[in-house]
Parts: sequence; structure tokens; C-alpha cells
Amino acid sequence: MNTTPPDARADLRAEAVAETMASVRAAGAVYGNTREALERVKAALLELAEMKNLFTVADFPLPDDPELNSCLYRLSEDQDHRHALYLNVARSGVDAPPHNHTTWAVIVGIQGEELNRFYEKAETGVSHTGEFTVAPGTGVTFLADDLHSIHIHGAAPVINFHCYGLALEQLHERQYWSDKHREWRVFPAHRDIREARRGH
Repeated sequence: MNTTPPDARADLRAEAVAETMASVRAAGAVYGNTREALERVKAALLELAEMKNLFTVADFPLPDDPELNSCLYRLSEDQDHRHALYLNVARSGVDAPPHNHTTWAVIVGIQGEELNRFYEKAETGVSHTGEFTVAPGTGVTFLADDLHSIHIHGAAPVINFHCYGLALEQLHERQYWSDKHREWRVFPAHRDIREARRGH
């Protein structure tokens, strides 16, 4: 049971997020847009994910609308929209199609399991190259053109971090493979993000 008062949790969370994002920026400054940088970003986020009592469905509830299986809470974003960190909260029934991000991305687990499938572009569509289940203590990293899909079908809610080099609302050129239409299409930029930064 979490006995820390909500305001105190919010203060602790804001401080921990700020320290983590300082490490994220430092990784990019030193190592650039590389897999080495992303591994360091993942390590910083894994450390933050250990503070599970600060990132629960009590503070970050699932959507009230049963038609919505997930929602994103913005925890941090630079003024120039870079280095954006979100808390993703999801229930069973999520199946995101194969897509890119047009910026780097790191996903780290806090609670539950999120299956990530990896792909390469094929002559028609995509070719499956592997998969990994993001769970507590684990994570995955993606450069701008890497492709993956997300699948959540467990009984328990999933909570994880999604961190991007540029805020999701700014990603207007993301593409996904539409199996139904047999073509690549533009992923609409996210607009259903809940503000969760301290003082906003």
C-alpha cells in the first residue's frame, strides 16, 4: 500500500523525472544519435522505473472510456519539444501496427507485459525479424527508421515509459504498414496526451 500523500508523491516524481531526463540529455550530448546513447537512456529509465510507487494506476488511471485501451501521460518535455517522456498506461486489447518513429525511442517496463515485434521493410510490406516482451526491469530501443509493433493482451494493466527524441505531437511523418490496404500510410500525430508535468 502506498502511504505517501499524493502531493509528496508528485514532488518526488518530478524530482526523479528531472534527474533522469538530465541523464537522457547527457547521453545524447556525448554519444549522439547512436545505439550506445540509447542504451544509456534505457539504463537511466530502468533506474527510474524501480520507483514503482511513484508510477501507479492510482495516480495515472486508465481511460474511463472502455473503447480506449490506453492513454499517455506527459512527464517531461523540453521547451523545443525534444526529449519527451511519457507514462503509457494500457489495458488488454492493444495492437499497434508496424511503424517507425522518425526519431529515437526507448520503451521501459514498470508493470505488466508489452510484446514488441520487430520488422524490416520488405518488397511488399514488412518482414518479421524478431520480438521481445517488455516487462519490469527490461526495455527496448529504436533508432528513427527502426520498425516495431506493440501488442498488449494480458489480464493486468501495463505501465511503462515511452521516451522519444521529439514529442509525439511533433511527429507528423511517422509511417505504419496497413495490412488491410497493403500500403504504407502516415500515422496521425498523437493528440490524446494528458498533461502530467508538475506545475502544468
